[in-house]
Order: sequence, then structure tokens, then C-alpha cells
Amino acid sequence: METSNGKYLTIDFHFNGMFAPNPLVYLDPMRMSVRGVDFGGMDYREFVLWVSKLIRRSCENLYYCSTHERLAEGIRRIDNDADYFEFIEDGYMDKQELRMNVYIDHENEPILDWADKELLTEVHTFDKTDDDEFLNKLCGKPILNSNQEEVNDADDDDEDRDKYDEVVFPIFDEKQEWDKMVPV
Repeated sequence: METSNGKYLTIDFHFNGMFAPNPLVYLDPMRMSVRGVDFGGMDYREFVLWVSKLIRRSCENLYYCSTHERLAEGIRRIDNDADYFEFIEDGYMDKQELRMNVYIDHENEPILDWADKELLTEVHTFDKTDDDEFLNKLCGKPILNSNQEEVNDADDDDEDRDKYDEVVFPIFDEKQEWDKMVPV
């Protein structure tokens, strides 16, 4: 497949490394960039055979990710013709760059599971944005009780202020001898 401006996809192949989770990375890879090859003219089997010859090693576990996405967010498996053609289409979606990453897993690791777990742990839920006493106090929003009536906590503040007004801190007296110093 060639674009109207005559450009082919550039594919960065990452191989002879290994995937590691949390965060999902591909460690110690060899990397080879290939451009000027009509990958759109191949099917999945031809592509796997071509990659095997390129890296001089078998490659049953192929994954891809666009250059614009983090690995955990964008990694997808290439396992059949449908996956392969989706990979090619994704590569041609970015008309400017026309570049994709292909990762070869030699260890048969559960990479997609790792990516899913990483994305799940990244989700932060802020359930306490409404009806949170502390946040409402910071924002100046009135605090409501269970009957939706405004609660006046000014009395609590006055009690706290009175406590601190009574506290007397010790004073250092420099006229005392050093071995008999006692806070005054």
C-alpha cells in the first residue's frame, strides 16, 4: 500500500529484547528501521516470514504500537490477516509521519494482560469531589448535613482558637548558667 504522495510506511522493529511490566517496557532491544518496503502488498504469513528473515530468528509473537502512544496504551497483537491489515491501516492514518513500532516477544509473556493491569492501576477516581467536607471547606462551599441543611462549624473554630490562646511557650533565658538552664 502506498499513499498518494508515494511514501511507504517506516517500521521500527524491536527484537532480541524482553518485555517487563509496571510500566510496560521493552528492555535491551536490538532495533532496525525499515523503509521503502510495500508492507501493504504482503499478507500476515508473508510479513512473518519476511520479519523472521530480517531478524534471523522465528517470530510467533508480534505486537505493534504507534509512535504517538505509550506502550501500555497502544500495544496490539498481530496474530492474523485482520490484525495485520489493521496494523497497516493504523500506520497510514498519520499522513505526516507514516511510522510504526513492531515488537517481537521471544519469551511468550502475557503482554496484553500487563498492559491492561497497568492501565487499570492508572485510573484515578475522585469520588470525593461532591459532599467532601475538606474540599468543600477549601472551596468555600457550604457544608450540608444529611438533611441538606447548612452546618455552621464556626463554633468548632472558636473552640480551637481558644485552646491555642491558652498555650504558653517556654522562653529561653540567656542569663542562666549553661549547666543549669531550664525553660522559663
